[in-house]
Amino acid sequence: MSIAFPKLSCDRFTGLFAGLVLTIPILTSCTAQPTSTNANQTPATQTASANSTDNNQAEKVVRIGYVRWGLLPIVRQRGELEKKLAAQNIKVEWVGPFPAFAPVLEAVNAGEVDFTSGGDIPGISGLVGGTPVCVIAYQPPIPEAEAILVKSDSSIRSPQDLIGKKVAVNRGGWGEHLLLKVLAQANIPKEQVERVYLSPTDALPAVTQGHVDAWSVWEPNVSIAEVEHSLRPIASGEAASHYGVYMVQKDFLAKDAAVVKATLEAIQQEADWAVQNKASAAELFGKSTDLKPDTVKQLGQEQIVEQVKPLTAQVISGIQERADWMYSQKAVPKQIDIRQSVCPATPGLETYTSIQQ
Repeated sequence: MSIAFPKLSCDRFTGLFAGLVLTIPILTSCTAQPTSTNANQTPATQTASANSTDNNQAEKVVRIGYVRWGLLPIVRQRGELEKKLAAQNIKVEWVGPFPAFAPVLEAVNAGEVDFTSGGDIPGISGLVGGTPVCVIAYQPPIPEAEAILVKSDSSIRSPQDLIGKKVAVNRGGWGEHLLLKVLAQANIPKEQVERVYLSPTDALPAVTQGHVDAWSVWEPNVSIAEVEHSLRPIASGEAASHYGVYMVQKDFLAKDAAVVKATLEAIQQEADWAVQNKASAAELFGKSTDLKPDTVKQLGQEQIVEQVKPLTAQVISGIQERADWMYSQKAVPKQIDIRQSVCPATPGLETYTSIQQ
């Protein structure tokens, strides 16, 4: 298996489980630019790669871009996906990890990623920006995996107390969307709260050192902030439930639909395993992201598990509502029709490309 690790370029932007323990650790503020190397193959993936060479047919390759949260870090750490796909003469190349979904979509634009998953809001931003992907599956919302956090000794106790304050968010992502929805529900004009656009790496020290007053963020940053820095929530993700989305590069789907089918089915099996083995999944996630034991313990206790599901008309409508709302709030520059961004009907992938009612 060829694994891609990021080179860090600090002049670019860095910045609840599609059935999993949802988590994204505090990362560098640099955007990840993937390059290929074979340095960190596990025994399982080395065996899978060796087995795949026994097949006389030309080996297929799928490049999976992933962020440090959700199901995919667990899948990579477990090493079973590589073996399953190697048996079908498919080699997995991991591209990442990335600090957030936006730079993964940049990698798709650069022709470096074929298959990926991330949040619906950054996915919408990518679609608005013309990223050549289509949506093929989703994960149900996990509102308990998001929160607006403040320091333990802060005078801020409710959204009303955010008036005149600074809140760190990721531009065009879950954090910004959650903040805007919380303000709207509290009838607070968004202009009365200053949004400060920061990556997770920069947002944590900014809030702990008092440069901003609050932080709108997702797991595992929520657990990291609460366990390791004593931050506390003033609002949860209930105000803005978010889907996860699985996306495929359009040309890759057209050329290698069988590889997409095999990859998606294998990942769904991994999601099913994570649902049945939540503690083990949390442990694997912790290993994949170097989280501290107490943080991993909290994530395991929450038992947040990602599921991979075919798209339905209701889900598409829900994502459309989010896209329309983001446009109305000027968080994205133009409107899009989500139905036009769903993967087209594809032989062999009818379960995922024929919309369920």
